[in-house]
Amino acid sequence: MVLLGAACSGVATGGETKPGRAGARVPLTTVVQVSVPGQVGKERREVVRDAGAWRSLWGELREGSALAEEPPAVDFNRDMVVLAAMETQSCVSRVTIRSVTRRGDAVVVDLLEQSPAPNCQCIVAERPIHVVRLRKMPGNARFTAERGVRPCGR
Repeated sequence: MVLLGAACSGVATGGETKPGRAGARVPLTTVVQVSVPGQVGKERREVVRDAGAWRSLWGELREGSALAEEPPAVDFNRDMVVLAAMETQSCVSRVTIRSVTRRGDAVVVDLLEQSPAPNCQCIVAERPIHVVRLRKMPGNARFTAERGVRPCGR
């Protein structure tokens, strides 16, 4: 249950962007960032630009969790969401979408994926998820990830 504390933090990251400026960071807001205990799943990285796809994705993300049945509201006429989910980890792991930038025709998403330290002893596996909302942009997404280690007990 403690893991759900960050679920709706609404933390904003990223800098201002100016239209047409290559490599400009885009303001984003966290929709949910949580590690779901007992959830089994593969790595997922995707951009969602419509309500139907968001509803379907949310149904998968909340499977076996305490997340609300209804997905958080997103105005897809104006915004889109970006998802990063790690495959199931042994415990204390976290994925963070650190920034989104616009580079040419691509949307570049920078991630930090933190797996548990080798000395962690866990009872329940978990699946780290981070979803952010930002202004809708065209183009394919390219995800880059830095991998790190998360200390036990966090």
